[in-house]
Amino acid sequence: MPTSLTVAAKATPNTAMQEPKQSIRERVYRHLRDKMRSGEITYEDKLVDHEIASQLGVSRMPVREALLQLKSEGFLEGTSRGFVLRRFTPTDIANIFETRLLLEPAAAGDACKNASIKGLSQMRSMVTAAERAYAIDDIPGFMDSSDAFRLTWVGMVPNPHLVQTIDRLRDHVEAVRLATLRDKAIRELALMHMKHILDAFLEADAEAVKERVAHNMRVSATCYYSTQETILSSSAERGTEPLTAKSGDL
Repeated sequence: MPTSLTVAAKATPNTAMQEPKQSIRERVYRHLRDKMRSGEITYEDKLVDHEIASQLGVSRMPVREALLQLKSEGFLEGTSRGFVLRRFTPTDIANIFETRLLLEPAAAGDACKNASIKGLSQMRSMVTAAERAYAIDDIPGFMDSSDAFRLTWVGMVPNPHLVQTIDRLRDHVEAVRLATLRDKAIRELALMHMKHILDAFLEADAEAVKERVAHNMRVSATCYYSTQETILSSSAERGTEPLTAKSGDL
């Protein structure tokens, strides 16, 4: 578990005591979700409530509640000492992608209909940044641009409940998804899909957006399965658990 965990807006040691417990729990929950999404929490980490509470400078109970919420949502598994990231089987991942294919293309179509000039400009900027990163083999930069591109169009989906659902499903396969963009060929493919999706958004063609997002997801699923098999085979040979990398999903 990383030791540099902090909670935003922590002003003084007494701040946590003065805020409602629910607010602290939500902040801890979001903090841990962000760490999981970025790959800073891996399969090797044990998440122990009193250790996290000490690192964050908060009481143990809201941390415990945040961990139990992550467990109930399927992100974590309980062990004899703390929690660990849940390990998904290939069947689990296939089912998750099947559900995402039912939701995300339609959500992207709604985002296209609800698109703002600012949002479209941000998407264009992220494609430009991804092109620059790809040209110089800046893998972290490319990953950040890819994530920001997706977050921008998801941020224009008008249904917040739909956004929460698709984000949760996407995060469930984070451990495998995080590894895909290590491969330059996959980065090239991801960049092409980003451009195609952007073009459809700029043309205000919601049907084309839905089709291109669905196509990207099918290709991404194929890459994920291949990556997962490689990770599991490599881990079996080393006798260790797989580690996370970074995302290639648009």
